[in-house]
Amino acid sequence: MLILWAVGTGGVGLACGTFAPDLNEVIQITVVVADSVPLADTLRAHATAATGRGDTVAATMIWTSFDTTILALADSSAGVFVGRQAGTTGIQVRNGKLRSNPIPIRVTAP
Repeated sequence: MLILWAVGTGGVGLACGTFAPDLNEVIQITVVVADSVPLADTLRAHATAATGRGDTVAATMIWTSFDTTILALADSSAGVFVGRQAGTTGIQVRNGKLRSNPIPIRVTAP
């Protein structure tokens, strides 16, 4: 049991509760993707989710491209992108509120 004390204008208060993590909740996203793609070619990213127990689980992943003029998102649930213009942008994947770190991707001229 965790006891929290709070001091405010009304005096001292007491709150009790337990803080236990949900070990079945997804807490980690691992991404596998190439760091570059040729112009007009397809880039396929893959992500796996792991729980607080360390178990890999099936999870809905939603992908995003930070600049769709450089790297267009062809399928947000499958992690499929198409190089549209030479340059560098980033991609990210999320599961609920959990987001991966931004991943830099370079689109190269053919």
